[in-house]
Amino acid sequence: MKLYIDKISELIKPKEIRHEIHSFDSGAFMVDIWINNDFYCIQLFEKQFGISKVTEETGFSTIPDKIYTEWESFKIELEKVINE
Repeated sequence: MKLYIDKISELIKPKEIRHEIHSFDSGAFMVDIWINNDFYCIQLFEKQFGISKVTEETGFSTIPDKIYTEWESFKIELEKVINE
């Protein structure tokens, strides 16, 4: 999973997007991203990539809005989010 955290960072850093990376004893990672007034949470666990837009209405959930099992599919979604 660390490899994918590095790939996510490579996509985010050039755009100077505020983000925080969290790792857990379970081996899971979470990346919090703030874009303008929007907050997104990326969850990486057991070869799965999840992404959620967190709002006051939806709140935070341990279950992502969308789950991907392939990096390329997830990357397309992440690029849509960071290029809004």
